[in-house]
Amino acid sequence: MNGIWASIIFLLFLQGVTLAADKTNATGGQNLEKYRYEAVPIGGGPNQIELIEIKLIDTERGVEYFSKGISSEAVEEIGIHMDPEGRFISGLRTLSNRQNGQARQEKIWRADHKAYLERSTEKDTKRKEYELPQNTQFAVDGSLLILLRSFPFNEGKEWNVFMVDFSGYAITVTARQAGIEKVLVPAGEFECYRMEIVVDIPLLHPKVTYWISVRKPNFLVKHEGKTGPFTPSYITSLTSFE
Repeated sequence: MNGIWASIIFLLFLQGVTLAADKTNATGGQNLEKYRYEAVPIGGGPNQIELIEIKLIDTERGVEYFSKGISSEAVEEIGIHMDPEGRFISGLRTLSNRQNGQARQEKIWRADHKAYLERSTEKDTKRKEYELPQNTQFAVDGSLLILLRSFPFNEGKEWNVFMVDFSGYAITVTARQAGIEKVLVPAGEFECYRMEIVVDIPLLHPKVTYWISVRKPNFLVKHEGKTGPFTPSYITSLTSFE
């Protein structure tokens, strides 16, 4: 699980208490959501299956997104801080190799009209800077999922989103609704918005599809597409939530 495509993927987000199982009151007036997923590679073997756990904490001051992905090769842990509207503020990713124990960290933060990436390994630290386009949404990894909770569903509109991932890739994508469908996953059957994320690459225009629940808090039910620029295509399905 890697890269900006992961950004495009594990979407989930905030909003009022609706499904009691989806969102529960935590201490201090916080709202807590927990989701578990299984990502299965299309045409791949069982040793490539990834398990993902996502936790969202929603307070008056903002939203905290935490995810942990486990594959046969690595453990990826991500923490992202957003404002109450789902706009990205800062994030940290730790990627640990399960074979040799080596780990690296990447930090991304936003300041004014720029975003900064700092990547640290045992050997060195590198930094990159990105100019954020005007009149364009900005997202990093799972923050896209939080941001999409504010999408104007059923209005025939599109969003342009500039995305930076923890690996250093930067792309522009178009988010659009392509209908409403019923989707069956291990966690049950859900009525979902079919959301298509089209990557702005000339001629190719690759697409990743998300199915997000119609009922609040508009959580991710299913995903189909790549999870990283060099990964196979996966089908990611919701297995449980609380």
